[in-house]
Amino acid sequence: MIGVKIGDGYTYRRRRIIKGYNDVAIGLKVKDREFAEEFGRCLVKVLGRRPIKPRYRNDVGKYVVEARSQTLYELLKKSVDLDGLEKYIEHCEKCTAAFLRGFSDSEGCVNKSGYIIISNTDYELLEYVKDLLQRLGIESSGPRPTRSRQGTASRFHNGSYKRRKDGYYIYIRAGSNINFYKNIGFTIKRKQRRLGNYVKKRRTRKH
Repeated sequence: MIGVKIGDGYTYRRRRIIKGYNDVAIGLKVKDREFAEEFGRCLVKVLGRRPIKPRYRNDVGKYVVEARSQTLYELLKKSVDLDGLEKYIEHCEKCTAAFLRGFSDSEGCVNKSGYIIISNTDYELLEYVKDLLQRLGIESSGPRPTRSRQGTASRFHNGSYKRRKDGYYIYIRAGSNINFYKNIGFTIKRKQRRLGNYVKKRRTRKH
């Protein structure tokens, strides 16, 4: 959940408080249903509540899953401030792998050559991610600047905007892709499938 929150996730507080309603929430809006379902499953596990199913919103073309929790809001309201969260992320190898999977689902991709690339605007955050990967025996390079520099325009179907920050990325070395696939992986099926195909080809070449 922490990995997703500092990637595609969000928290918010209502400007106008409605009596009888919790005015804070944590949520996720994504195109991949399985990603939203997994985040919802984690919310249920952490909060001890009934199943939370994603709903598809036609206005944004994404699946949305959301829960109202003052405790989670206070813990995760800062966008990329990890102070105090390391004890959860580094609790054990399983927790570290889960954090990296959530962050990679949000900020990672597998290109046509089979390389895993993880991008973000926070250089120090990527340095931290790189260190966690290394602890799990996964070698990566970077962070390096992306082509998306501060002030450059990006176009979308409903207009364009100028980037407020420089972008950076790290990429997983080819020799560590199998380790990443086995021990971290992606919740998003299309990403995991592409990585799996690359791993199969790599194993075939060795034999």
